[in-house]
Amino acid sequence: MKETVIMNFSGVYAEEDFYRDKEHIWMDFTRMQGVNCYCTQEAEEEIKRRIAGCSPLGLHFLDSGNYHYLSKFWLDKLEQPCDLLVFDQHTDMQESAFFGLLSCGSWVKEVLDTNEKVRKICIVGPPKKAFAECAPEDLCRVTALCAEDLKEGKTETLEAFLREDPQVPLYVSVDKDLLCRQEARTNWDQGETPLSQLFALLDLAFSCRKTAGADICGEDPQDGSALPKEEDLRINERTNQALWEYFSEKF
Repeated sequence: MKETVIMNFSGVYAEEDFYRDKEHIWMDFTRMQGVNCYCTQEAEEEIKRRIAGCSPLGLHFLDSGNYHYLSKFWLDKLEQPCDLLVFDQHTDMQESAFFGLLSCGSWVKEVLDTNEKVRKICIVGPPKKAFAECAPEDLCRVTALCAEDLKEGKTETLEAFLREDPQVPLYVSVDKDLLCRQEARTNWDQGETPLSQLFALLDLAFSCRKTAGADICGEDPQDGSALPKEEDLRINERTNQALWEYFSEKF
């Protein structure tokens, strides 16, 4: 398996144990300013400097969904063309609302607009109304598998996306807010997908494509002033462990 990088921004990973007996690269960003939900230019430059020596082809744990924009930085490091497969309760295709800064809600749109190596994007999990709020010119470049179809087991759009260019590798980004609360506890509203269904979708993806790297976010740091409940920590820890073991077999 390629290297695994754990990017600790909120401090929540220090309360979990899923990584302690495994080889990994630990990066501590808890003192960094200008990174929570939005990323300033200064913070972006420093983060990119610190990950410069790491491979984008491995597995990256990104902390809570507040830092999902980190996926863009790993994608920027890829040297070969790829397609992007995102599992998320949200589209992350909003216009940035704060002085044009990259944010956890705008990073997919930023990838669409700026990264020529990312050929196509498929987003799995948001409700239909979330896709309806996206700009039509952006949606024409995105394959959407909405929560309603996912709940009914309708995966034809994902299958068509995967089989269109089987020689092109996939970068996979998983936000655990896609999952039901029995499988994950996040600081955003969540979907209803069981972990077993996520694994089935990933099996489908990897039966058609090779991987160009992956990342996982969706921890629950609450408001930063208190630690998550023990139950929340153990649920997220268990799911992180399962995802790490899964991807270690695919890389």
